[in-house]
Amino acid sequence: MKLFAKEIKKVVVDNYLFVCVIDQRPDNEFISFKIYPSATKTSYYLILFSWKINWIANLCEPMVCTKLIKHGISSGWDYKNKHAVVEIQNGDVLINLLDSHE
Repeated sequence: MKLFAKEIKKVVVDNYLFVCVIDQRPDNEFISFKIYPSATKTSYYLILFSWKINWIANLCEPMVCTKLIKHGISSGWDYKNKHAVVEIQNGDVLINLLDSHE
């Protein structure tokens, strides 16, 4: 049985360290997936997923974290800017991205 909790994953993308905080505590309405560049906590990329995503993808897998980071960067998130904040309220639309194989 999967335990739902808050997990922290460190992932390197394009030689840059990112920290992913995946909050899957059952008292939350959504699953929160927040990406921080390692240099700052004031810049982040937040994606909210519905709980049904857990049946489709494991958000804690390093490959999933990498895909979401790359998506954020390709969508224009300037993670090197100290105050770059992007929030996606319906992350379920990204499911095709999570399901694709590279």
